[in-house]
Amino acid sequence: MEGELLIRDLLILPSLVLPILYLIGFTKHGRAYKVFTAYLTFIAILQCILVVYALYKENNHFLFTYYFIGQFLFMSLFYYFLLKKKWIWWVMVIVLIALGFQYILAPASFINFNSFGVSITQSIIVLYALLYYYKCLSEKAIFLLLNTGILFYFLTSILFFASGNLMLDLNLPQQTLLQFEYINDFLYLTFMLLIFLEWYRNYRPKKHKKTT
Repeated sequence: MEGELLIRDLLILPSLVLPILYLIGFTKHGRAYKVFTAYLTFIAILQCILVVYALYKENNHFLFTYYFIGQFLFMSLFYYFLLKKKWIWWVMVIVLIALGFQYILAPASFINFNSFGVSITQSIIVLYALLYYYKCLSEKAIFLLLNTGILFYFLTSILFFASGNLMLDLNLPQQTLLQFEYINDFLYLTFMLLIFLEWYRNYRPKKHKKTT
């Protein structure tokens, strides 16, 4: 249990620090940078809410819906500004309508892990990341480390989150479920590290040499 709490603490810390780092020089960078900073802020706020629910031992599964839908919206806007494709707006609208119908027809999916919603939204983000790699072959690459982190984490998390209900239905031993959580936590920390490296290499404030 202590090891699990330590990992959770390690996950919360970068989620709180990264938006602060990206807010430095917020007005100096483009719209894609601003959208991604808003995404990091959204994640930080959600992490804080999760901690509050955990402290009061309240069920917080419903927050997962806000997490993956909010993530989809912010990431779609991020790649809209990078790829400059108007059809991304139509994809956003169609997916949101589809999810809306799903929640109307199956309200229980709001409380449970929504395997359908996670699979669709994160697969689309993975597609955007691949399209951006292709675009970088002929244009100057920005956010390359960040794009690598998005592709790596979203691709692997599809397998974890999309199979969430299945793993619960199989009644797997608690220790086995914890192992899956540890792996996902490690992948998330790797994602956070790449986000930090992107900021450190390309967006941290540079010290100007003094001239004599």
